[in-house]
Amino acid sequence: MKNLKHFLVTILFLVASAISGQNYFNQLITDNLNNYRLNKYPEKIYIHTDKTFYVNNETIWFSAYLVNGITHQKSNKSLLLYTELLNEKDSLIDRKKLFIKDISTPGDFILSKNTKPGNYKIRAYTNYMRNQDVKYFFQKNITILTSNKNIADFDKTVIKADTINRNFISIEKDIKPSLNFYPQGGYMVNNLVNKVAIKLKDKLYQDLKITATIIDEKNNHISSFTSSKFGLGEFMIIPEKGKNYYAVIKKNEKTYKYKLPNSLEEGYVLNATNNNNNNKELLLQLNSNTINGFLGTSLVIHEKGKLIYNKVFNEVKKQLNLKIPNNQLNTGITHITLFNSNGKPVCERLIFVENTKQEALVSIQKPKEYFGNRKKVTLKINVQNQSNQTLPSKLSLTVKNVNTSTKNNSKNIKTWLLLNSDLRGKVENPNYFFEYKNNKRRKYLLDLLMLTHGWRKFTWQEFIKNSSEKEKFKAEKGIVISGRTLQLDAPYGIKSVPTRLTFVGNDVHQEPIKNSDATGKYSYGPFVFFDSIPVLLEARLTNFKSKNDLERNVFIAPYRKQEIAEINIDSTLILQEKYNKDLNFYIKYQKYLNKIGAKFKQYENVLNEVVIKTKLKKEKELREDEMNAATSYGSAFNRYDVSNNVGSNTLLDLLFNTPRVNVVNDSVFISRNKSISPLILYDEIPIDNADLRMIFADEVSFIDILTDGQGSMFSVDGLVISVYSKLGTGYKSNRRIKRKPGIIDYKAIGFYTAQEFYAKDHINGIEEQVNSDIRTTLHWEPNIEIKRNNNVEISFFTSDIDSKYIIEIEGITKTGIPLYKTTEIFVD
Repeated sequence: MKNLKHFLVTILFLVASAISGQNYFNQLITDNLNNYRLNKYPEKIYIHTDKTFYVNNETIWFSAYLVNGITHQKSNKSLLLYTELLNEKDSLIDRKKLFIKDISTPGDFILSKNTKPGNYKIRAYTNYMRNQDVKYFFQKNITILTSNKNIADFDKTVIKADTINRNFISIEKDIKPSLNFYPQGGYMVNNLVNKVAIKLKDKLYQDLKITATIIDEKNNHISSFTSSKFGLGEFMIIPEKGKNYYAVIKKNEKTYKYKLPNSLEEGYVLNATNNNNNNKELLLQLNSNTINGFLGTSLVIHEKGKLIYNKVFNEVKKQLNLKIPNNQLNTGITHITLFNSNGKPVCERLIFVENTKQEALVSIQKPKEYFGNRKKVTLKINVQNQSNQTLPSKLSLTVKNVNTSTKNNSKNIKTWLLLNSDLRGKVENPNYFFEYKNNKRRKYLLDLLMLTHGWRKFTWQEFIKNSSEKEKFKAEKGIVISGRTLQLDAPYGIKSVPTRLTFVGNDVHQEPIKNSDATGKYSYGPFVFFDSIPVLLEARLTNFKSKNDLERNVFIAPYRKQEIAEINIDSTLILQEKYNKDLNFYIKYQKYLNKIGAKFKQYENVLNEVVIKTKLKKEKELREDEMNAATSYGSAFNRYDVSNNVGSNTLLDLLFNTPRVNVVNDSVFISRNKSISPLILYDEIPIDNADLRMIFADEVSFIDILTDGQGSMFSVDGLVISVYSKLGTGYKSNRRIKRKPGIIDYKAIGFYTAQEFYAKDHINGIEEQVNSDIRTTLHWEPNIEIKRNNNVEISFFTSDIDSKYIIEIEGITKTGIPLYKTTEIFVD
């Protein structure tokens, strides 16, 4: 009896210890999720552009939305975001630095007439977002064409791509389909009912209905399934110990066999469904075949980090049934995880919740459907909830020709914030999952989408580990003016010295003096200013009161370029067959527009081009005189004009590409004298090799390589690399103000100020009466604010082009509900 009592006490103690440990683990989860939600929440960006296809000399108009990644309300972290235009080789074409005080801000990329045709990508991120993988940055694909001859060239390219796609498809019919299995909860478990989702990954087979049979190793029929839209499907199975199971597909007189994942001998199965009664409840059923059932396990439900449910189970049960009211949940993805008694996640399930009480409706009132050419159209816009109450919102609107974008318009701010940004992998035509509100097939496929795509923001192990770590990249509140201070004389090392920043303009403002740190870094800001502003940066060895010129022997190297985030190669830029069809149609349409424009040009007076053949020679002579005047020694035998350099970022990059110069790591040599390091001058002031990375290539005017006695005035061995800046701080300055050492001045680049969309006025405009109007974007309005009980009116004029036009509105309410709405008008 004593032994039995002792055994029972021991068991109770172990159970109590396990539950106590699990309670501690759950409290850790709760604390970390709260910290994630309140302090370490991610940021999300969405870019709404006026269209998808562009022609050179056009402007890409866009509105950038920055939100808290959990609530989808205004982010309180960053006030600065970066938007970049990249070509299909992921080379940076243009970059804009935007100030975003509210939830959205306008921007644009101006395309030159020399823009090469091809596929481009718009990328957007904040500095804080760099703490996560670059895959979390916003990316959007666009296509740029050029007019006339180049349109024909691009036409041939696209037709060729279509031919390749068709040939590939004909071959692919004989290729084994790629079939993936996704057991609900993560694993199949023996002797329990398991729901298994499937996905055909090949694009060709996603569009076909594929029927498969589930058999065991003895060819006994177990179950079957038929794939649906997007290659999704499901089946039920109760696996038995020691058996293997297979899916068999018969297609094109061929049989393909796939082995199902191995099932666990013991484990847990998690089933989650939305109640069919208007989605009022989230129903959870958990089954286990373990000895202790759910004793010591815990269930955590969160919504993008917002904790919904967290409970430790302390009963020996083999089945649990739970109901979670949907009114506690926001529209979007909910993440359900079951942890075992050791704190290891053993079942996970995503489910999409649609809270009808949170619906917001965008209304677009238009006077009629059909309009003539050059007629005024006035729209009334509002955002309301189901009770017809106006919801304060920020919106952007485009009125675009139907041929200027892909036909399905499947990607928008709603699909990005609620689906794509939270799921692993690519979601095909995501807007399908938000159309046809009460359609059962849509809801069914949406649930299968949740089963076949994992949560992308974090894994639990990484989340718990990283919750206390500091972010490497800080949220930026404005522009920081920074750099390094170095000793001007040998040994030219890092120097911590007093610095002073002065803004020079209509109003002079001077910042308090502060010392650069032990690494020589100085930093001022954050500041908010637009375009560019002249600044003076001064440094002294000890103080600014001394009149001794030796106090100025400080070299100042400003950081004037923001580091560009890593670029992720995105294979989705490759043209798809359906995308090609839309693009081919647009190419033909653009040719039609060019013909209309040509008719109007017959009435214009065009000045013939005049070429002055002697101009180029004169420019070269003037440039040589300019470079000679900047030096103390006149001309040089080996001089390299790099004023129009393209492709280098720093002075070290320039030297790497300069003839007669060898660069090995950070060491620089002149080709014939590899045993001797040359003296490097910057505007005839010695600099250290470490400083070569801190001088930007676009600041450099020309480089002289001085050998064979030319450099003896600077160095005993006569080997000198003399670099001259465009600002000219050297021997003979071409600057307006000649500066002594210890002071530099330059223009600090501020935030970009977006252009205003030029809205044609066919009533009061004079030029419009004689010029053609072949706009494909009739109107762009990047910053519409909906206030309480207030309809907003937007007016624009139709063009000379008879076509269908899409009115597209995207945006977000102040409470974080993403908005998307389209309607049509016809011009005839």
